[in-house]
Amino acid sequence: MKRTIFAILLLIVSGFPLFEASGVEQSTKSKESGKTYVLIVSGINKDSKERLAKDRAVTGLSGFFLDITGVLPERLSVLVDSKSTARKGSGISTAVNLKEQMDRFAATVNPEDRFIFYYIGQANVVSETLRLNLPGPDITHKRLAELINSIKASSMLIVLDCPGAGLAVKAVTGRGRIVIGACTAEQHYSTKFSEYFVPALVDDAGDVDGNGRISLLEAFTSACRGVDDFYRLGSLLTTETPVMEDNADGVPSKQPWKYEQNRVDGLAASRFFLSGG
Repeated sequence: MKRTIFAILLLIVSGFPLFEASGVEQSTKSKESGKTYVLIVSGINKDSKERLAKDRAVTGLSGFFLDITGVLPERLSVLVDSKSTARKGSGISTAVNLKEQMDRFAATVNPEDRFIFYYIGQANVVSETLRLNLPGPDITHKRLAELINSIKASSMLIVLDCPGAGLAVKAVTGRGRIVIGACTAEQHYSTKFSEYFVPALVDDAGDVDGNGRISLLEAFTSACRGVDDFYRLGSLLTTETPVMEDNADGVPSKQPWKYEQNRVDGLAASRFFLSGG
């Protein structure tokens, strides 16, 4: 019931349709043996319409983690641009503040805990380096990987909703980690992934196996369908293809829901649950 009520609220807040790692079911395991920590970072965006859409996603994510997954406020940090409508209660997403929050988590998170990093915003690729566009100096994907590697959590979810996200996948890949990129390394246009992924986290229609819980793979699959429909129904050239990596080989898959046939990415995500239903 709680998730159903939140889904309705998320629809109102977001303005778009509602539609853990390794071989264990992490939702239950996390509650028994570890804590969940979350860092949401929103970069700069000069397009006002896109900025509002991403702000809604940040607000939706924050509400989801606090109200549905039960993450304690002190274990959730949100950094946004100073012009963001999600600014209330959030810090500014500068590289300095990002490192400060990462250092805090590195000192707090234990191996049995779970850590979630979610970036949503603009980025650009320069000399085979992905640069997340933050207020002030940008942060490269290699530097981000260094900061993430300082955190001891044995289970991680890393989501990069930005242009060229696929370029960073290999750098942030690791055992026990699930990495989601809104697009491939070659796709450098603005992305819409979170506009579909965030609502999918609470949409019971995405519970394909009918077990009463939405796995990360199910939410990802729903989001991919939403992104595809956006471009197809609008007769637009598809400029983003979401990818996932969850077997630590550093090579992301475009169709992880076919893991039983392809024997690559998707199995861990199918057993990773952010909420218990």
